Amino acid sequence: MPRALLLIMDMVSGHAADREVSPVTGLCYPNADGYMKAGLLPTFQQSRERGVFVRAWNRQTCNTPHGMRYLASGSYRAKASPRLDLDPYWGFDEIAPIPTILSACKKACPEGKVAAFGSDAWMQTGWWKARDCTMGWGSYYSDYLTMQHAFSWMLANPDWKMLLLYLAQYDMTGNCPLKKEGAAYTEDKHHSLLMLDRYLWCVCHFLQEKTWWDETFLMIGSDHGCHVGCDVAVKEGRTRGIPEPELKNYCSNHEPPYDCVAWDFQRNRPTDIRADDCRRTLFMIGGGALPKVRHGQEIPEAEIIDFAPTTASLLGIPMETDGKPLL
Repeated sequence: MPRALLLIMDMVSGHAADREVSPVTGLCYPNADGYMKAGLLPTFQQSRERGVFVRAWNRQTCNTPHGMRYLASGSYRAKASPRLDLDPYWGFDEIAPIPTILSACKKACPEGKVAAFGSDAWMQTGWWKARDCTMGWGSYYSDYLTMQHAFSWMLANPDWKMLLLYLAQYDMTGNCPLKKEGAAYTEDKHHSLLMLDRYLWCVCHFLQEKTWWDETFLMIGSDHGCHVGCDVAVKEGRTRGIPEPELKNYCSNHEPPYDCVAWDFQRNRPTDIRADDCRRTLFMIGGGALPKVRHGQEIPEAEIIDFAPTTASLLGIPMETDGKPLL
């Protein structure tokens, strides 16, 4: 029987517009697709060659509370009631009122264990609450330690059916340098994306060492990207007092407006090229359970709400969503 490991990496841009390279790095602005093509993400690249790469979009609110809901439920609809006592950033009730991919899996396969490891914020909302084990830590708890806790639980529960592993720390690379020499993880955008490749290697290697790889679908996703090298990032940088010469090395966050255009730093003006990096989410389908006939395939257009129904379809799990299964 197949299993699924859902690996969610916060704020990773999955792909990018065709535009000028960064004047700081001489590379494309950080995104999974571009860095793979530059040879900088070997584990992602191998996963791409042995899996399916999806150019996915978040067509609604590009923040983590909403992005997690879209990934988990396969729907943009806010079925929870708005609450005036909540920060507008959240904008809806804390408890998920509709089925999620985790709850659907447990309902369809009650004998299989379902677990979730990540940030307590998304466990409390219910979007990543799992019946058999839910472990959430404070915001930006160590990605490395989160992985180790998940691995330990899997070793103790070899009958696991679905596991959510949420890595939060890349989300700390908002309002930071694009590239900083010698930067540690989360201190800049460039080196932090390279570190995520190593974390992906850890996940793949663990599954292979435990001989779970051949029966596992590895679903990789993100909730949103961020503003970088665009008009919104330049405006935010100026608001924050970033010196003009340093704006080309500044990454903003994922604040609205989510739609933006690329910035021409040589002429110091916006272009007419749509960047929209906040909306370009990561979505890859892999693992040893994926039929080889699918290896190397690319899906040119999809949405973040297709993540849950695609996972459900691969495992034969009934789930009603607004998104669609891609395979």
